[in-house]
Amino acid sequence: MAHSPSSPESSETPSAGLLALRACDDIDSLHVVQRAYACLEKLIGPQHTSDMEEVCPSRTELSALMALVNEELLRRIGAADITMQSLRVALSEGDAR
Repeated sequence: MAHSPSSPESSETPSAGLLALRACDDIDSLHVVQRAYACLEKLIGPQHTSDMEEVCPSRTELSALMALVNEELLRRIGAADITMQSLRVALSEGDAR
């Protein structure tokens, strides 16, 4: 979900503010992937062995799903990292002025 600043105070503040909001959005998207991963852990965990007859994905299916979740997690971490680096640059440029 994208946010917008309520009132720009100066030329460098909206840039840093927008980057901070984007960083929050990036972190929110990481939480979504983490919840999906936690769900998978619960699905394949030993505490559910009695339910495995009803929900019994193959190792190939689980491997593909885990790989997909991992790729998406890495993509979102990369996006968050880029945003944070941009925020650092924007803040340091604001301090230099």
